[in-house]
Amino acid sequence: MISTFIESGAVPTEKALINEQWISGGIVVKDRELISYGESAGKSGLAIPGFVDLQVNGHGGMDLLSAKTVSDIKQVSKSLYNQGVIGYLPTLITGPIEETLRVMALIENAKREAGSDEAKILGIHLEGPFISTAKPGVHPLDYFQIPNLDLIGKYLRAGSVAMVTIAPELPGAIEVIKHLTAMGIVVSLGHSNATAAEAHAGFDAGAKTVTHLWNAMPPMTLRSPGLVGVALERDDVTIQIIVDGVHVAPEVVQATIAAAPNRFVLTNDAVAPAGLGEGKFPFGTFEVEVKAGRAVRSDGVLAGGVESLYGSLNLLLDLGVNLESAIAGMTSRPAALIGQGHIGSLDLGAPVQVIPA
Repeated sequence: MISTFIESGAVPTEKALINEQWISGGIVVKDRELISYGESAGKSGLAIPGFVDLQVNGHGGMDLLSAKTVSDIKQVSKSLYNQGVIGYLPTLITGPIEETLRVMALIENAKREAGSDEAKILGIHLEGPFISTAKPGVHPLDYFQIPNLDLIGKYLRAGSVAMVTIAPELPGAIEVIKHLTAMGIVVSLGHSNATAAEAHAGFDAGAKTVTHLWNAMPPMTLRSPGLVGVALERDDVTIQIIVDGVHVAPEVVQATIAAAPNRFVLTNDAVAPAGLGEGKFPFGTFEVEVKAGRAVRSDGVLAGGVESLYGSLNLLLDLGVNLESAIAGMTSRPAALIGQGHIGSLDLGAPVQVIPA
């Protein structure tokens, strides 16, 4: 599936997804903004909103935690825009505290200087350091922290934090979850070895979502449902899941969406190589290598994704997922989760992309 944001002109689309309702006819765009819909219809595809991605560690060759300048951050934003992303959360994995604070300041400056050819920075996602040493993924263990309000305060003063991933079983985690929730910050449970009871406690304290379900957490078993089972069972939990043909088997993706058909959000957990192809690239405090669509650390551990949300949409449609629900999972749902629903819908004045019918 190939798509692009429209710069200017009339496009004879079959229909457009305006405020989550299909309107038959073509569209007119001026300076990347939709100025009319319901025009003469054609066979040029379907007009939909730009994508919203809540977990982006890097893109287009740039790792966010390795960024040195505002231009480095903007490089990520521009690369994402070229792949149909209209808004995103720059995501910082666990690293040295001072380095994280430094990059957060760069992100805030880049947010203020965003251009029309860049995906908008909607806030910052801290994927750590309050996560479990039992489920670290590629996060470097040297920088893990026990949840505490003093450190949270430093992060909140450094930038506009929109989401924090926490392992709810850690000492002090419930207090931090309640504090963040009271401040309007979305808490996501992840990189966790939580039991079902500990997962319930985290959600009851205010966590709303789960970071890349199935990855960096124990599998659900007959007598130990864990975080996966609790997230699937609770109607008040939004499921974030990586759909790239690598991180989660198609059958598991299919079963997950069947269990939560209106609660799933798509991401690729993008890292620096995303959009570039094979090679070696920085990621936080180490390096990853991309081969055959897989980004791995030197020890073979998966280190995020390198595919596009267009590819995710294709994979979902191949699995028989409803088109409208699949689109919502990468537009309106993620935007609503972080309280910025306006950017997840297509209407006059918004950028618009066209996908094949």
